[in-house]
Formats: sequence, structure tokens, C-alpha cells
Amino acid sequence: METSKESLSARFASVYGSPGEAPRVLGLLRAFWPLLVICLATGYLLRAWFPHPALTVSQVGVLFFLVAVSAAILLAWGDRRLGNFLKGAQGEEWVARELAFLSSDHAVFNGLRLGGGKQNFDHIIVGPAGVFVVETKNWRGSVEFRGGKLYAGGKEPSRPPLKQVKAAVAELVDFLDDAGAGAAPIHSVLCFLGTKLPEDVMNVNGVVVCKGEKLVEVLQETFDEPIAESLRDQVIDELRKIIE
Repeated sequence: METSKESLSARFASVYGSPGEAPRVLGLLRAFWPLLVICLATGYLLRAWFPHPALTVSQVGVLFFLVAVSAAILLAWGDRRLGNFLKGAQGEEWVARELAFLSSDHAVFNGLRLGGGKQNFDHIIVGPAGVFVVETKNWRGSVEFRGGKLYAGGKEPSRPPLKQVKAAVAELVDFLDDAGAGAAPIHSVLCFLGTKLPEDVMNVNGVVVCKGEKLVEVLQETFDEPIAESLRDQVIDELRKIIE
């Protein structure tokens, strides 16, 4: 039984990291930080009332009412933000499952953050066709591209995903240069789930934009000369050091 399991796992990509972890943690922190403000305000009111009242009963009552209303509004706002982060985490998990079925000559790194780096990498895939940095977006509706920029619902997002994935690639390039593996070709991919795109696969300012269903196909495309196996192993080793 053990032998059959080992032979089965040897057929598929090596997978490292935990997909969706970053958006879940950041979502909780960013969505519910207002609770800290509410707790501080409540503490102030209690301190103002006990043991020697500095405020009248009416003043404390009004302030408690305002705090309660503010808490309800902020919690509703936080719940919506958390929902967006969790949806992003679900998108990363879906992509990670698809990537796990790549052939054994691939290595997949999920939710990676380079030591001292600023970027959180949704997915880094190292395979025969090169190194791919994949940014996943689980967005409803449709997106369009004008003048090399992305627009969702007719507006440019506050965090443009094209710039986001390019910044991640730049950070990875610097990391591999420092590690002596700078010759590895690195490609940027923006993957959309549940989103209407003008085309299933397209190139926007050097970034490959695709639907989730086309991602594996994109990763197996040979954009340049295939990466040498020795260089591929070196890149994998350097990224594994981050995980370990």
C-alpha cells in the first residue's frame, strides 16, 4: 500500500506552503481592527464612571449608545471586508488544487513570502517551461483592459493586479539574482476565477492574463528555451530554503 502511494505521489508536482493562509490572516486583522477602537472607547467610559463618576448618567448613556451604533456599523463593514478576503483565499485554494496535478517535473510553492520581502506570492511554479509567478483573483463580474490598465466595473482597482504581479516578479528576480540563479526565465501570470475576460488567454503589457481553466495550459507553454534541469533544481532549492 505504501509503495502504491509513493508511486502515485511521484507522478505529480512537489507542493510546498499553504494556499490562502495570508488572505485569511490579513482579512481577520484588517476587517476587525475597529474592535480595538470600540474596546478602548468602552474602557474609557467605564473608567469615567467608576469609581468616581466624571460623567453624568445621561452623558454615559449617550456615549454608550454612540459606541454601540459605531460597533454595529464597523462590524458590518468588517464582515464585508472579511468576506472579500475569504473569497480570495478560496480562489487560491482552488488554483493550488489544480497545480498539484502538474507533472512531477514541476514544483509548486503556495503562499510564499521571501525573507525580508514585501510581496506575498500566491503561487510560484517552477517547471520545464520556466518559473511562473501566478497572482490569483476570484472576482465576480467582468474586467477589461484599456491602455495597458485593468478596469473592473469600469474603475481601476485601488491595488492594480497588473502592478501587483509585476512587483512580485521584480522581487523574485532580485532574490534569484542574489542566489546565483538569475538566469532562470520568470513569467508573470494573472489568473481570474469566475470573471468574464475579453479572451480566455491574453497578453497585457508582458503579463499573461488567463481564466483559471486555462492556467495549467499556460504553465506548460514553452515561452523561451526550456530551463536547464540543473538551474531548475537550483531555483527549487533556494525557494525550499524559505519554506524550511
